[in-house]
Amino acid sequence: MLSLNKARRFREMPPPITWPAGSVDPRASFIAKARSSAAQIHEIHSMEDAPARIADVLRAGGAIMQLHIPAVSRLNALPWSRASGLTICAEPPNGDQQALSAADYGIAETGTLVFLSGPTAPSSWHFRPGREFVLIEATKILSRFEDVIGRIEPASIPATINLITGPSRTADIEQTIEMGAHGPREVHILLCG
Repeated sequence: MLSLNKARRFREMPPPITWPAGSVDPRASFIAKARSSAAQIHEIHSMEDAPARIADVLRAGGAIMQLHIPAVSRLNALPWSRASGLTICAEPPNGDQQALSAADYGIAETGTLVFLSGPTAPSSWHFRPGREFVLIEATKILSRFEDVIGRIEPASIPATINLITGPSRTADIEQTIEMGAHGPREVHILLCG
């Protein structure tokens, strides 16, 4: 039984939680898990390589050479002149279009992308396009979801945290997997670094 003083101290300051250290390479685990969830991984050297790679993917797939990026996104500063024939649009995309966003974190354990809501990242953006390109830096891949939560400052907790693991899908219709049920049919992860 706890003494009264220990009980008070316990309520005021809970003991720290320690998690076992991950023994695998977070980057390699993230790539493997993301691919197993039907996401496509495109490894690029730097963020500046993203426009050309996106244009190549769209051309190879015979897609319309238009990409939607929120007007307030820092992604507008990328060198889009390197993506010949690609036009940038600030309007929200629909299910037949493609969009680009930047993930705040990646989770190696599950291949999940983490998006924190804020003024430059509309939460609805991830549910609208048929094809979503996501830019993430390798340094932002953490081992577990608990590591992501540990990085969020209590004073700046976002209104929403979206967790996306591969394309949207459902098996509600005759037990057949249908891609793009409530979001993108394709997820292309541009892994930088």
